[in-house]
Amino acid sequence: MQRNDEEERSGVTEAGEEREGGEEGDAVAEIPAEVALTLQELPTTISVTIPSSTLQGAESSVSHDVELSPDVFTGDRVPTISSPTLSISTVSDLTPTEFDEDICEDIGERIFTRHETFYLEDGNVEIACGQTIFRVHSTVVSFSSPNLRDMLSSSTLLNASMPEGCPRVVFKDSAQDFAVLLKMIYIPGWVFSPRSRFCKLTRLLANRFLVARNKVREFTVFASLLRMTTKYGFSDIREALIEDLKGAYPTKWEDFEDGFEAANVLGEEIFGLPKPHPNAVLKLFLEQRIKFALPFAAYRAGLGGPSALASEGPSTVLPRLTITSIIHGMGGMRRAMTSIAYTWELGACSERACLLNVGVNPTERRVETLKISDAMVRANEGDMLSSLSLGNPLCMDCAGRLEDIHRDCRKKLVWAKLPSLLGWESWEGAV
Repeated sequence: MQRNDEEERSGVTEAGEEREGGEEGDAVAEIPAEVALTLQELPTTISVTIPSSTLQGAESSVSHDVELSPDVFTGDRVPTISSPTLSISTVSDLTPTEFDEDICEDIGERIFTRHETFYLEDGNVEIACGQTIFRVHSTVVSFSSPNLRDMLSSSTLLNASMPEGCPRVVFKDSAQDFAVLLKMIYIPGWVFSPRSRFCKLTRLLANRFLVARNKVREFTVFASLLRMTTKYGFSDIREALIEDLKGAYPTKWEDFEDGFEAANVLGEEIFGLPKPHPNAVLKLFLEQRIKFALPFAAYRAGLGGPSALASEGPSTVLPRLTITSIIHGMGGMRRAMTSIAYTWELGACSERACLLNVGVNPTERRVETLKISDAMVRANEGDMLSSLSLGNPLCMDCAGRLEDIHRDCRKKLVWAKLPSLLGWESWEGAV
């Protein structure tokens, strides 16, 4: 017994000497005999079961085998579970944040907020839009829309989940858009003034909810109405909404000129407060394919210059090709108008008080003529379609002739070229 103890101590000493003499990188930790014996008795594999409630689409729990070897425990490495579709090392990797929103909804982690107006206790269906829940009457909501009728059919409601004892379906619309749609459906006359064919009670209800507004209401509401009526097939309301735009987005020079002289609202000015960014209006018209309004909407957006066109707000981002086309087109129009500003000719005038009178000093006449040209160029830097304000350097006859020249240039060099801002050759392509 004593001899065995001496041999054991000798072996340990020799191992220690070898470790001291060897390089640092070659050092190997010795496993005590008791631990080595214990490791030999451990199974070579273990089975880890993951509950089906944490995995999408799993009908039952999933098991994974993990191979173990003694060298696993000699370093800082931790055993991991591997499969063709899943790799985890801690339970925290299975938190719901790793999955999409639909999965969060399925496992009850998603937090919903009831809409303050359209969560009706006697409704028979819940509609989730983002984080907002609406509870409505399926027959009322779908009465005038075949698309909604299909989406809220009896078979759909029977197969829907019922987290609060009521069928719940998920729509991809924003909560704001869907709330506007419900307001249009539930409140007669909210979009348009009540007509005489409505009964007295309906008119009273409509007037109760109507608000003071321009001919076309606030832009975000108008945009929601246009998107929802287009998507769900309320074609008559959509056409009426578009009809209200035609005065502010003319397609003929005569209509534009009449509206301009009559001080009618043009472009985005037609919408109620707060006034929308021209880019937001153009983006909506592009998405909803309101072709007739696109050329003038593109021009209004181009008036803000390249920096405004390149706005990066969530509702004002335009396609890069559209921005490039508008900048190029507006630059061409300004160059053409500037060339006219320094080449106009009216001839001599017989009026004494007129700048162009034959008796006026030629140098003085030239200076005053350049002042008018500079005024025309400054006007071109702003709204090229606006009329020219000259003050009183010319007599009424000469001023009228110069305004006619400028008007003809605006019509031919600017208005006729508006469709080119979006790559069209003429107004026929837009109308």
